[in-house]
Amino acid sequence: MRATTFSLATVALLAGSARAWAAEGHSAVGFVADTLLQGSQTAAIVQSLLPPGWNLNRSATWADEIKLGTQGDYRWASNLHFIDAADTTPLDADATHPIDCKVELPRDAAGGINIVDAIGNFTTQLAPTYPWIRRSEALKFISHFAGDITQPLHTCGKLVGGNTFYVRWNGSDTYIYAGKVSRFQLHVLWDVYIPEKDIADNFGNSLDAYHQWIAASVLPGGIYHEEAPSWFASDKALDWANDANDANCNTVWDPKLLGNNGTYTTNDLSGDYYQANYMYVRKALAKGGYRLAKYLEEKLAGQVLSTSSSISSSTASASASTVASASATATASASASSAAASTKATHTRPAYPTPPTPPTDTSAVTSTDIVIVTPTGTPDDCTTTTPVAPTKPTYAPSYPGGPIDSGAARNSVAAGLVAAAAAGVALIL
Repeated sequence: MRATTFSLATVALLAGSARAWAAEGHSAVGFVADTLLQGSQTAAIVQSLLPPGWNLNRSATWADEIKLGTQGDYRWASNLHFIDAADTTPLDADATHPIDCKVELPRDAAGGINIVDAIGNFTTQLAPTYPWIRRSEALKFISHFAGDITQPLHTCGKLVGGNTFYVRWNGSDTYIYAGKVSRFQLHVLWDVYIPEKDIADNFGNSLDAYHQWIAASVLPGGIYHEEAPSWFASDKALDWANDANDANCNTVWDPKLLGNNGTYTTNDLSGDYYQANYMYVRKALAKGGYRLAKYLEEKLAGQVLSTSSSISSSTASASASTVASASATATASASASSAAASTKATHTRPAYPTPPTPPTDTSAVTSTDIVIVTPTGTPDDCTTTTPVAPTKPTYAPSYPGGPIDSGAARNSVAAGLVAAAAAGVALIL
């Protein structure tokens, strides 16, 4: 039998086809941002917008926790963690279809239900005109999406972002969790196994040491210090998505490393494939943290600290509301985008479900070990079964054709999400 060690937070994501860095990666993004903002006015505002005892390290994992149902019903937000670009990867290219990787709107927008629109939407809700609980939730989503958008397979539609491209890892093509045999997917390697192996091989299984290395990489003397400012040359989520998407035309879908197969590989990706990509993962997490810090400095500039009375008032108000009543819209005034910061825009607040009362959990992200045992005798040939690919939801409203950060677009998207949740539509994680 083969035993593999993972963190408890990671295992929670392995139960399904999670579309996110695992807790180790997201907490690294938050840790970098906390480090860069330490002692600043922005850090103080961030603290005032988060539950007691929280920081960005902690909030960066929240959007995956609630997506899995541990804190209220947030299934409506599941499809906001990615954008499926119609890439022609090196594995797909031929004489008539050259390699082409790019996120394009409106082509890839899925009716506005994507990570690019989500970042713009929740940035609007950071404005002081929103109640504290809305601003707090928006900050938690942004701190998570800043990491998600650096994961190349979050910006690629090929085989559901690699969720139906099956692989081998460390001598096996399956793992077991909660009594269920699951096949290794390319996506889960990027989410979990590549960073976990890096932590085990190069940091003595210490998540803290991994965090410290990534944070130090953008500080003076760090490997990425001089390059890091270029990562925030643009504050547009579409540009960040395209930056990550570039990797889909390089090592992510490298035909040689993947064995030139269309939907699976018998190559063991814990060897050459891992070696080709583990430093990319470190750099991606550093990018996410650096951008998050700079983005919050920009978007929270000029704001004042939230007071305890405003927090208590908004929390009580939210507790008295229900998800059903939250589908009604309300008008709010907010700051316009950075391109027109001198003007004010009035928009209809997105009809997202009302958040639950902020949790009181103050625990730090840890790396408690749990063992997943993979049995011997599992099939070596990934063609022995025919998995059924998830079906894309059909509820999404048509992309409005206007600016993706327009109030009308956000409200249309939100209405579709609420309707889907109310109808019990299964959303792809």
